[in-house]
Amino acid sequence: MSEIINTYLLDDPETAIPMDRDEFYAEQIAEYKKNGKPTRANEIVDVFIFNSSGELLVQKRSYEKFHNAGLLDKSIGGHIRYGDTADYTVMVETVQELKTPSIVLKNIKDFHKTLNLLEDYLTTIAIVKHSHTKIYNMMKIIGKDQIIIANKIHAYFGIYDGSIRPVDREAKGILFYTLDELAKEMKSFPDTFTSDMHILVKELRPDMEQFLAKQRRQ
Repeated sequence: MSEIINTYLLDDPETAIPMDRDEFYAEQIAEYKKNGKPTRANEIVDVFIFNSSGELLVQKRSYEKFHNAGLLDKSIGGHIRYGDTADYTVMVETVQELKTPSIVLKNIKDFHKTLNLLEDYLTTIAIVKHSHTKIYNMMKIIGKDQIIIANKIHAYFGIYDGSIRPVDREAKGILFYTLDELAKEMKSFPDTFTSDMHILVKELRPDMEQFLAKQRRQ
């Protein structure tokens, strides 16, 4: 079944253009092989879920994935369908990939208010806040090729203490790392992680540490 996603021309990153997901990748693979750079971004959510011990949930991607098969990646990621919002997509993806509902908050005040109110329910629900939105060029392994794909990424941080049940064909497994452990692992075995992880964890680590520090003070 065709999936229509949000895409953006890189010279007009605010105007969403509906496009078939397979057509987007076919176009951008051809464009990269011809000119060495992307011309259009797809819009996605990337969610970093921590438990109350400060460990980050890292997903091992299924070997059936179209790109970056078998690599270690964010907790949750997904394309935004045309007509959907980023927050709505996060709530859908947490159910589809973690089999748990989530509450998505826009600002830190509402996040902490909700976290304090529902702290006894973190084994049954994830509480998530928006971090930032930015366009990145990410190297994807597609088949045997390395292709740069532009992503308009909405990054989120969340807290969840419940059981994790990887969804068939979505993930091969789940690992938990403290940020220090993750940095060592990514340095020692860089090729086991996606380009997305290398770029986002490096850029967002100060924000992640601040996020975790605020949880410890609650």
